Amino acid sequence: MVIFVSPIWGRLSDRYGRKPIFLMNLAAGSLSFVIFGLADSLPTMFLARALHGLTGGNLAIAFAMVTDRTLPKDRARYLGYVSGAMSSGFLVGPVFGGILMGSDATVFDHQLPSFFAAGLSTLATLIGIMFLKETKQSHSRYRDNKTAENENPTSPAYHSSVEQGSRMGKIAMGILTIQFLITGLIGGSAPFIFSYWAQGLHNWGPANVSFVLAALGGAYMISTIFLIGPLTKKFNEEVAFIIGATVDFCGLLILILAPTSLIAVFGLWISALGSAVWITLLSSILTKISPPEHVGFMLGLSTGVSMFGRVLGPIAAGAIWLKISYTAPFIFNLCLLSLVIAYGIRLLAQLHKRNRHINAGLR
Repeated sequence: MVIFVSPIWGRLSDRYGRKPIFLMNLAAGSLSFVIFGLADSLPTMFLARALHGLTGGNLAIAFAMVTDRTLPKDRARYLGYVSGAMSSGFLVGPVFGGILMGSDATVFDHQLPSFFAAGLSTLATLIGIMFLKETKQSHSRYRDNKTAENENPTSPAYHSSVEQGSRMGKIAMGILTIQFLITGLIGGSAPFIFSYWAQGLHNWGPANVSFVLAALGGAYMISTIFLIGPLTKKFNEEVAFIIGATVDFCGLLILILAPTSLIAVFGLWISALGSAVWITLLSSILTKISPPEHVGFMLGLSTGVSMFGRVLGPIAAGAIWLKISYTAPFIFNLCLLSLVIAYGIRLLAQLHKRNRHINAGLR
């Protein structure tokens, strides 16, 4: 459901403001958790999850709110904070869910975790109503602030504006869309296939797999909160993007070639550190090449495309695993990462070309 509704919620946030759409999604999400908790049949559970998916535009809107309130040079760092906070939730959430459900696997009691989630979502809605401020500027105000600077042919902003228009062409946006699709393919396939890989090659049980997945969530949190800021401060975003994708590539390569399961897990952990960097920076790059009045829509569209990849990822990984081997899906992800690195190199070349044009114009 998120695939279809994310662009719509993003467009609505561009038109009516971020805060009302964000809070509407939170409140409706709380209702979906209540319905799930009260569900006494599988179809009703699926209906509740579909309803939650219909309110799944908040990540894109949160990124749009950060974009509204940050300068381009600081944006990646703050987007990293948002991703890191979400990662910490994914790290802690399953622990609370497991405790509330209890240790008896023969008794299926899903109500307590569902109502607990509904309470958290309601609390977040109330906090938003009281403290969250609208971040979206009106289109006319934005134009008033930028027109004088952008119409001066000798200013870097003018060249950036002109270049932005050219980079928003169909080919450029098509390539960027493919990158978001790749994020979904990798993000959806890697955790899915890992459990089968660990069980088939190393005889691991559910407990060992869960500990590793929790460690991967920790790696993602560490990377988004503590690494993205220093990387983008020392290098530009394009270089940091390439570094992150390369680290991700090397981590998967270690996993594939590892002689022991411990080294393989270490490689997967390194891969998670790198993927957190380049995936977050991809969203930051998108906000900079999107027209300001359409940032919400573009972030929503990218979320939908990424979710589509997460639907296809497990299907493709499962088919490759069944037809070839346990490690074949990770080799497939290596090929996808090669495309990501190539895209980063292309972005870096465009940046150098733009800087040469700007410097020539200033001279």
